Amino acid sequence: MKFTITILTGLMLTWSATADQVTDLRPAINEAAASHGVDPVLMEAIIRHESANATSKAARKKNNLAGIMGRRGQRTYASKEDCVKDLARILGKYKAKGRVTVSQISRTYCTSGAKWVRGVNSYMGQIRKGRWGALESTGAN
Repeated sequence: MKFTITILTGLMLTWSATADQVTDLRPAINEAAASHGVDPVLMEAIIRHESANATSKAARKKNNLAGIMGRRGQRTYASKEDCVKDLARILGKYKAKGRVTVSQISRTYCTSGAKWVRGVNSYMGQIRKGRWGALESTGAN
């Protein structure tokens, strides 16, 4: 029993530390969201969903936290902050075209449809409830 508890504790510590990588990006998320008039909670939810809390191969090797695709597959970014800025730019374009709900965004952003919508909405709820710490008020929605 003690061995099992040690393993579970180790896994929880690893998971919590990984989740903090996204939380640490909140200043960049808030700044990019404000500059494009988009919801920072939506941005963080997309990042958490697409990158499995910054643990995906694309997040680790390409700094691509948001599953953003280019002509030759997943885009590579010089930094995670550059990916955050690009996500805000993309969401700003969607907003200008009237795509503001997660469902509306999913029609263009991804191919997994309802599963993606459920995942992003779930993360938005968890973020708003403070699962990864309190949110700063940014005024952008």
